[in-house]
Amino acid sequence: MKRNLLSMSLMLASLFGAAQPLLAQEPVQVRAISASTSIPDPAAQIRAAADLLRNNDLMGLLRTMVPPSQLQLLRQGYEEGRSQPITDEDRAEFEEAIAKFTAPDAVERLMQEIEPKLVEARPQAPGAIMMGLGALQMALSSPDAELTEEQRAALRQAMPGLQRWLTSTDFLSSLSMRQALTLVTDAIRGTGLDSIDELRMLSLEEALAQAGSVLASAKQAVRIYGLDLDAIADTLAVEVLAIDGDTARVRTTITVFDAPISREVELVLVEGRWYGKEAVQHFDIKIDHHSDS
Repeated sequence: MKRNLLSMSLMLASLFGAAQPLLAQEPVQVRAISASTSIPDPAAQIRAAADLLRNNDLMGLLRTMVPPSQLQLLRQGYEEGRSQPITDEDRAEFEEAIAKFTAPDAVERLMQEIEPKLVEARPQAPGAIMMGLGALQMALSSPDAELTEEQRAALRQAMPGLQRWLTSTDFLSSLSMRQALTLVTDAIRGTGLDSIDELRMLSLEEALAQAGSVLASAKQAVRIYGLDLDAIADTLAVEVLAIDGDTARVRTTITVFDAPISREVELVLVEGRWYGKEAVQHFDIKIDHHSDS
């Protein structure tokens, strides 16, 4: 589970994390293309998305992640959901779920549920961590592992720091868990939402603004366990490798545990903006065919 959490964190940081350092210089041919046409700069778009996530602006991030026409479809779907009748069963289920985080004694009740699991897991934790690290070492040396040579090199460089983090962080600390739950429950209480009726009254912008405040607290909660997603994201660098009409290829790099983790991403120009090639396949839109005329 810890490895999955780490992988998800690194992916999020690499795709959407905030970029404070200067970006790598674009190749000469890319600069020439950008100067002679109206093609937008994909690196600038990634930086903008990164800054939005850094500021927990989920509505702004959504606008950068999907084309305007797709966003309109999402908005329509959201509004249709808001218009659906609410049953007494819906109300009861929502109130029961939200009360777990908003009740005055929410943290105490959650700790009563979690504490026995923490106690049970503690004796097994050191062995599980060693097994996990051993599995990573095996993956590094195995030709059957689905890793590129670049990924192997990055993982080798990150292994010492990763091992220090896993072996020095008490993931099963009751105090840390209580602190994390306090942050999250306070954030959920701060939304002021106690019923599904109140939730349905929120526009899409308002709902995502509330979710953004919870995200900010979730980042703080993860920081308790020694993983600062914003700090990792601050190391983001973007290099535009190629632009060819309505397609582009970029490389994003972040530094995690003193190791550069890079990922190449294929982009497609849609409605005047760049989007991931894989994501575009799920959009109900027509792809631009940009010309230099």
